[in-house]
Amino acid sequence: MINQHLFFAPHPALRHVVNNLMIGHMATKDVHTTLSFPFPPLPEHMILFYPFDKPTTEDIHTKKVRPLYACTITGPQTEQNILSIGHNQLMIKIGLQPGALYRLLGNSLTKMLPYKDYDGEAVFGSEVKNVTDALANATDFEDMKTIADNFMFSLLAKLKKPTPIDHFIPLIIRSGGMIKIDTLVKSASMSNRQFERVFKDSMGVSPKFYSRLVRFGNAWLLKENNPHLTWTEVAYECNYFDQMHLIRDFKAFAGTNPKEISNAFEKQPFPLKKGIFY
Repeated sequence: MINQHLFFAPHPALRHVVNNLMIGHMATKDVHTTLSFPFPPLPEHMILFYPFDKPTTEDIHTKKVRPLYACTITGPQTEQNILSIGHNQLMIKIGLQPGALYRLLGNSLTKMLPYKDYDGEAVFGSEVKNVTDALANATDFEDMKTIADNFMFSLLAKLKKPTPIDHFIPLIIRSGGMIKIDTLVKSASMSNRQFERVFKDSMGVSPKFYSRLVRFGNAWLLKENNPHLTWTEVAYECNYFDQMHLIRDFKAFAGTNPKEISNAFEKQPFPLKKGIFY
């Protein structure tokens, strides 16, 4: 059985676009093996490559199951999904800097949310298939990282200039979602309506929703990476007024309660993230 994963810092010349890169590989000899576990609601935009088995994801509300693409563009994740992986699951996740996906695509990301995810080949062209094939034939994780880096370098020509909002998104992240949006609006010298419109174009959701998602994502990942912590301790560390406020967000974002998520963590083959951003 293979079960390994590594987190990489981005190439220095890509740090303005790429925030982090994670490669995970789980493989068993049993071709009928399927493993399902929760994928958290997170405010990150991602490009995901699946060179071998393609996972499926289940909507927790509709129970609708859909396959992911060999190259999937997604984010932000506004609700929990159930991810199911096969017996040979290799995942290369390129976590993008806030606002980078909008600058790469040039289209408002509010159009992206209803569809959950996009086919990377349809968005970036046939070269994506060559990248997927190269990843499948790579000999080790270092080679895969180089291939992923080269792919991102090839996209830089598409990258548009930073938007006026790009300066303020990291402030929300660094504050753990606690900074007041009115403070950002005032600093941006924009009207509330203009700030929200530009923010939605860049991130796909409103600034208040994004802030709430940042705080909840921090809570989820803090518990996932520190199972010894109680949910009360997690709520305190992530600046929730009390545990009931955290449970309210669990109902809204995950459709379940903290205890069920704690149990589900034990099924995960490897941690999906260390933090929202690095």
